Amino acid sequence: MIKKTQDQDRRLGPRLGMVLLAIALSGGCSTKESFLLDSDVPIPNDSSGRATFGIKRTDGLLTGVDTVFATTIDDPGGSIDSLAARFKLSGWQLESKGQTFSTATAVFVKTDRRCRVRVVRNELDPDMSRIAYNVWTVTADQAESRKVDG
Repeated sequence: MIKKTQDQDRRLGPRLGMVLLAIALSGGCSTKESFLLDSDVPIPNDSSGRATFGIKRTDGLLTGVDTVFATTIDDPGGSIDSLAARFKLSGWQLESKGQTFSTATAVFVKTDRRCRVRVVRNELDPDMSRIAYNVWTVTADQAESRKVDG
């Protein structure tokens, strides 16, 4: 009787390990990226695509990048407000904000880095709208430049 239980335990171990591995892998595949390039810059929710270039890192921080997200925009100002809340949770402060009917722009600050976010609603097809990010570093005397410049 004892031998039968030990044999069952030996066969159950590998099966249980495979099941746990499958669960762990499926959970990892379903997680959604919420920060740009593993940084402290939050990405827009529900963006379907991204084009990124000019990536610069300093001491592990994202210090330079230009990226454009494809997404649906119905209200550019509402999109900026939603992103502002996510930036704030990541330690960024809102420096400036501006808006027209189809475009909203904001600049967020974190120490010597800036992130300009520009939300552009495609008036003919809101599903083809875009959100563009530009991250750069500044010196103290440059802190006033490149605010809301379209």
